[in-house]
Amino acid sequence: MKSTIAQKQSRIQRRIYVLLSVMISFAVCSFWPTAYATAPTSHLAPAAVEQYAEQQAHALGTSNSDWLAARLDYYPLGPGTHGWFVQASISDKRVGYMIISVTSLGELTLSEYGQGEQALYDNELLGQALERLHLEQAIVQAAGGKITAHYAPPLLAYWKLEYPNQDALYVDASNGDLLPGHTLLQLENNAPPSSWGAGKLLEPQHNSAGTVVRTNQVYTHPAFDPSLQLAWLTSEPLQPAHIEKSLQYKQNEALVFSAGERNLFYGGPLPVSAHQWWHQDSDSILYVALGGTHSVQRFVPFNTLRNDGHFYMINP
Repeated sequence: MKSTIAQKQSRIQRRIYVLLSVMISFAVCSFWPTAYATAPTSHLAPAAVEQYAEQQAHALGTSNSDWLAARLDYYPLGPGTHGWFVQASISDKRVGYMIISVTSLGELTLSEYGQGEQALYDNELLGQALERLHLEQAIVQAAGGKITAHYAPPLLAYWKLEYPNQDALYVDASNGDLLPGHTLLQLENNAPPSSWGAGKLLEPQHNSAGTVVRTNQVYTHPAFDPSLQLAWLTSEPLQPAHIEKSLQYKQNEALVFSAGERNLFYGGPLPVSAHQWWHQDSDSILYVALGGTHSVQRFVPFNTLRNDGHFYMINP
């Protein structure tokens, strides 16, 4: 009789253990995809950053009214990079995003932006990347592991996965690919100290408040996968003047951007998928969109791309 009771108690204990294990695993899986960022942290973004972001959103709103009605949530990137990921949304539906960085001169700049529901640092993408890495999430969390969002100019958005007694892992926040750890570690170790002047950002820059910035509509270009059309590898890079002319007047031409050895920072080579002009008084700035076929479409200043790589044309 005692043996029977003991067996029943043992079975009940095993069932309770299994149930608790399932519940804990579910809770951990729900936690980890969002562990890279806490709740929106606008109180951690300086007033000047919020003002600057609102100005850029208003400029984008001149060609896309959704930006005018969107709520802006701020997530600091770092630590130590003095950058912010700004998510624009209307009733929890994504409108777009911005990456606002601080230059070596301590000035704010719009490093990149995206429009629509696709965005960097997507929780679902992170969850898929962790699954491919076969990570034991419960063990990592219990060991004090953490995931943080980082950004390395000119265009590398990534997650850093850290847990005790293990080498850090780095995951591309635009496509979920695993990045070479030794390269990222070297990048972090050799990063120059920031010359960011906190005093410059403590208060809004009122002298720019009256500046009117507007954007043209987004002009799209042919979508394709550069890895499946390799003729561009044997062609000569286009000259900057030819590129701007192609973007404006020959939008049916398929263009590829490649940064050579620096493609790690772009996730490239990538197709040129769109472009958009920004206007401020008599000045104009061209933003070129890269990707969108298998990753997030990202608008980047043309001058940044021109300095870092080359454009190639794929003959139709």
